[in-house]
Amino acid sequence: MNQHESFEEIALAQWVDTARRHQAEGFRLVQMTGTARADYFEVMVSFDKDYRCVNYRVHVPRDQPELPSLSAIYPASFTYENELKDLFGFAIPGLALDYGGNFLRTKTKIPFSGDVTLKAAKPKKSAQEG
Repeated sequence: MNQHESFEEIALAQWVDTARRHQAEGFRLVQMTGTARADYFEVMVSFDKDYRCVNYRVHVPRDQPELPSLSAIYPASFTYENELKDLFGFAIPGLALDYGGNFLRTKTKIPFSGDVTLKAAKPKKSAQEG
């Protein structure tokens, strides 16, 4: 991936079909990760074929953090999906290998499921301020 690659937003209903289509076209799963936003969770996934990455972003409601598993399409996705389960409290229906919330050891159970506080950006120093 390089800094100029963008993420296309897809609906949660398109999650599985998007993965299925890329697998059928010979793409491999590169990564899946999540982040907590104030009003929703955001999950990003990337697929690669012939050194070309395509990237997608989906919003998952905080009040129902459920993401269908891609493990029937991309078996290795079970690692990413177990991380999402452990870190954000996601339900992952269809998960081929479910560690039951014990994939990662964290000090806090489901550490990224709480409230998100956005910090204001620090003002940049001018050239005169040094």
